[in-house]
Amino acid sequence: MPLAKIIAQNTLWQIIGKIVGTFLGLITIGLLTRYLGREGFGYYTTALAFMQFFGVLIDMGLYLICLKEISTNPEKENYIFSNFFTLRFFSALIFLGLGSLLIFVFPYPNIVKWSAVIVSLSFLFMSLVQIHTSLFQKYLKMGRVALAEIFGRLGFLIVVILFVLFKGNLPYLMLGNIANAFIYFVILWFLTKKFVKVQWSFDFKYWLKIFHYTWPIALGIVFNLVYFRADTIILSLYKSAEVVGIYGAPYKILEIITTFPHMFMGLIMPLLTAAWVSKNLEKFKTITQKTLDFFIIITIPMILGCLPLAKGIMSLIAGKEFLLSGAVLPILMLATGIIFLGTIFTYGLVILNKQKVMLKYYFAAAILSLIGYFVFIPKYSYFAAAWVTVIIETLIVLSSWFIFYKTTKLTFSFKVLFKSSLAALVMMAVLYLLPNWPTLLLILIGVVIYGATLIIIKAVDKKLLFDIIKSS
Repeated sequence: MPLAKIIAQNTLWQIIGKIVGTFLGLITIGLLTRYLGREGFGYYTTALAFMQFFGVLIDMGLYLICLKEISTNPEKENYIFSNFFTLRFFSALIFLGLGSLLIFVFPYPNIVKWSAVIVSLSFLFMSLVQIHTSLFQKYLKMGRVALAEIFGRLGFLIVVILFVLFKGNLPYLMLGNIANAFIYFVILWFLTKKFVKVQWSFDFKYWLKIFHYTWPIALGIVFNLVYFRADTIILSLYKSAEVVGIYGAPYKILEIITTFPHMFMGLIMPLLTAAWVSKNLEKFKTITQKTLDFFIIITIPMILGCLPLAKGIMSLIAGKEFLLSGAVLPILMLATGIIFLGTIFTYGLVILNKQKVMLKYYFAAAILSLIGYFVFIPKYSYFAAAWVTVIIETLIVLSSWFIFYKTTKLTFSFKVLFKSSLAALVMMAVLYLLPNWPTLLLILIGVVIYGATLIIIKAVDKKLLFDIIKSS
């Protein structure tokens, strides 16, 4: 089968999987918010945010380096993958164990502390899922990963439904997160056996080599954690659980949506890497430009369409108790759009081996975000947390683009940005003028108006996604 067709199939399966997974995730959030209420969901958000801090630390850039290593040295695949798997497992135990102990130092209620300890198991399994994903990424079998994710989210949803029916308390509800990650991992574990023989491997000399490649990424992740994850933790120290719940509900939507650009860039990364290594700058630019156009077409209507629909979206997903979250959602949706665009250049810097250069910018972003959070959150609450996130993400995008440009000297066209903005403005204006119809109907109308306007003004080739793939 031609490579372009294989990639197209993988893209299709991943998009379908992500749509279904997102739908299941939103249903689960809706059940949790309605059952727990603002205070209970605030506790849930705090426990999850705290352990996410340590869960992300586990990554250390191992996923990207593993993908690069097994792609570059296919003859050593069993050896490479086994070492990465072993390293990931024990690093996860160390970081999550540290997090489980450290939370008892914080002034949280016991329900938050024990919820965090329980949910730490889900981050252990998800860390192993990520390493396995690199293997399926290499073999272009991401449809299987998408299927495993769907089954995992179904498991999460079923457990949550059961505990809602039997009126379980918050710590036990965390078993849903564990079920999600465990099912996801077990499916991939069995599917992996077709490609590699996974075993415990302790080649410490090779581990040092891995650390040599990963430390810049790992340090960048630490700084990224500060400006992307610390907001919820700092908010929880200054404000009530209800306030954290109001912020946490739309933030969970952001987290679900922002998995898409990483998934998509994981698919595009091998193509960009091959073009850069072969010094085919024209091909490299073409793929990057079309990926940029694709992300712009997706993000602009999300940002502008959210303005008239924010309260309706939060009421639909989380319930009427979270109507106040509608004021925060548009700000976080703006941050989401910025993250989409930034993903292109941050992944690009890994391909260009320029991740070390970004460290000073990540460090600056971490310091500025901490200053912003501690200065403004006590007075402006979740609005401060949201706007500081937007500002810092913008600085990261500009910094990564600047280094990308200095290295490649490539410039990009923003014709699609202007046309997409025009189409989205038309959509937004119509949505403001329409009566207070059901939110789902308004979303559907918005999609139709946006799509029709794009076609009328010839903003984009309808085969854009396949053009990216054909560039391979």
